[in-house]
Amino acid sequence: MYLYCMIALCYTIIMRKIAYKIANVFVLLGIFFNPILALAQADFNPHFIISDNELQNYQDWTRGDIQAFLSSKGSYLSSFQGEDTNGTIKSAADIIYNAAQTYQINPKYILVTLQKEQSLITDDTPTQRQLDWATGYAVCDGCNINDPKVQSHKGFGKQVDNTAGIMRWYYEHQDQSYVKKINTPIRIDNEDVTPQSWATAFLYTYTPHLHGNKNFHRIWASWFDEAYPNGTLLQSASSSEYWLIQNGQRRRFASKSALVSRTDPKIAIMVPEIDLSNYEIGTDISFTNFSILRVGAITYLLDYDTLRPFASDEVVRKLGFNPQEIDDVNEADLAGFIQGLPITVSSTAPLGVIYRITDLKGAFYLLKDNVFYPLVDAAVVEANFRSLHTEKHLAKDLRAFPMADIPLTFADGTLIQLKDSRLRYVVDHGKKRQIADDDTFVGMGYKQSNIVTVSLLTALNIPSGETLFLNRTLTSSKNKFLGDSLSQVPDLFTTKLPSYLVAEYPSGRIITGKDIDSRRPIASLTKLMTAYEALNQNFKLSGTMIYNAKQHSATPNSLKLVTGEKIKNADLFNSMLVGSVNATARMIAQNSGLSSENAFISAMNERLAEWGADSTSLSDVSGLDEQNKSTARDLLKIFTKVLSNVTIKDSLFQTKYSFKEVVNKNNSASHTFNNTNQLIALKDRNYRILASKTGYTEEAGAVMIMLVESRKTKKQYSIITLGNSDYKKRFEEPNKLATWIASGTVTITTSH
Repeated sequence: MYLYCMIALCYTIIMRKIAYKIANVFVLLGIFFNPILALAQADFNPHFIISDNELQNYQDWTRGDIQAFLSSKGSYLSSFQGEDTNGTIKSAADIIYNAAQTYQINPKYILVTLQKEQSLITDDTPTQRQLDWATGYAVCDGCNINDPKVQSHKGFGKQVDNTAGIMRWYYEHQDQSYVKKINTPIRIDNEDVTPQSWATAFLYTYTPHLHGNKNFHRIWASWFDEAYPNGTLLQSASSSEYWLIQNGQRRRFASKSALVSRTDPKIAIMVPEIDLSNYEIGTDISFTNFSILRVGAITYLLDYDTLRPFASDEVVRKLGFNPQEIDDVNEADLAGFIQGLPITVSSTAPLGVIYRITDLKGAFYLLKDNVFYPLVDAAVVEANFRSLHTEKHLAKDLRAFPMADIPLTFADGTLIQLKDSRLRYVVDHGKKRQIADDDTFVGMGYKQSNIVTVSLLTALNIPSGETLFLNRTLTSSKNKFLGDSLSQVPDLFTTKLPSYLVAEYPSGRIITGKDIDSRRPIASLTKLMTAYEALNQNFKLSGTMIYNAKQHSATPNSLKLVTGEKIKNADLFNSMLVGSVNATARMIAQNSGLSSENAFISAMNERLAEWGADSTSLSDVSGLDEQNKSTARDLLKIFTKVLSNVTIKDSLFQTKYSFKEVVNKNNSASHTFNNTNQLIALKDRNYRILASKTGYTEEAGAVMIMLVESRKTKKQYSIITLGNSDYKKRFEEPNKLATWIASGTVTITTSH
């Protein structure tokens, strides 16, 4: 019973009671190098954002480093040239470098500010306005962008110079009343904050909002903090060298043999040299694992980064080590290694051996130095101990040595995925951290082929850590989403609508909105997620499906379908999105390849969690359930993601759709319907509708989401309206809102 407990749920209780011992056990076992783990950033501490050294380290990067960084990000700024403060045309890298040197401010600060304010590092097609107000300098909540005083700061070169210059000015004028002070409590967004560095105080002086500074921290951390923790294997894209990230340093593998003795090179993350430059260079890894090293009269076994002295030469011989394999080294060669337990003649399996217990199904143990360590899962053997010999034994053989009370889980950096689930995790400091979304998985350099599939029981036995995000604003360099970049969204449009939102597309920068974080029923906007999930499962547009009233019925039955009628999947798909047919949404979900409609709903909610749409939950696939709820902010994230699928975007663009049933049972085989968005038929609009979806239930009211393009400026905007109680006039307010933003006269300000 004790052994069963050890390999089952009792693991969790034991680990909680004695977790403090884990570090010592790992030292004993020599588990110092682990497969890949990418750590995006630490938690946001409002009292300490960055240090003064970080803000003022102007010699951190050269001009070439800045250019390499911009190029590695595929940034528009990598080839941009503009006027500096003297009117001389220079490259963006030159302008940034010169400002950093002039004011002795870290160029990394400038780069993060360019991203935080205008997404200029990742936006490959920025507008002139983004360039003109690149760092948001002189643009504030109450500022008029046309004010001559504000206009004097317009231009990329001036913006960069000003944002570096104001930080130096703050350092030189700390006594000014409006400059926030170190160790002095301040009130930020109704929260008490006490800056613990001058740099933190100045960031709040420049941007007096928590949200903006959270974004600064997230971007800084994801780019410049120790992005990869201990145990991460990185491969330089330019030199093909392999590096181990350890204790904030990068250690080079001096030979291929040293590399393969510790890990599989296939799990390495390839990164540009500029990412490696964030780390100081540590000592090389020169020796293969389990090398026998001799210094003078002492002989050691190298167990990863632990040196274990042999009690005598006799012990070396008795344990079967070949004297010809001993390498004579100097004391200097062993600098930095940890001194481990001595190996004596009574030491059993000092290298470790795996026991497979044949009469305890799935039970594996590591025997090392006269102690048994239970393994949390059989997969740990292949993932962490593939070089060790495995022996078959019976449970009674476990009585030979004492049993450790700590089960060994996967090594840090191991990628795991739950069986029959899309949830993926990476192990970090003994905890499993959920990988937030596909962008994070790909952006951090992970590979699906390196994932270990585990059971739910195994996952429960691994403590949970924080979710891993590439960037907690749901922004990767792929989609450049900035939907929550404003801490206080200005309500610039007068309306009785309880909730609305307008944002630039595709950047997601919110222009205006009202009550955008209140959860509301979303009716048929649900079908956007149904469409996206179906196409990402096994729903084939080229297939067909037969309608069954018992399985697929939904109110109203607008297509008048009867049991036995066969319809092409492409027609199901378009009738759902263009005509908002509820029954076809159920048919699509049940034809997606998943085991049930409920499984499909679960998959949608898992994807929403990956996307960071934390305020959204779905209970059905059509939107009839009032428990399908979201916020305007979340819907912006969802809409931006969904529109990345061309098939969905093309369907949402259609004004009318017609199809004919493959098999008909009631003499009503042909169907034609108009797009449910009546604004499409409205003439003389100053905007084009590129995609739209409507919805209505009594609980949700009328809801709408649109992608529109201004005929005047050709700029595109996402528009979301929720909770409209006036059904007869449900299109009036969305039309006014679209007309207003498409006019090109709206003054857009950025929150500082």
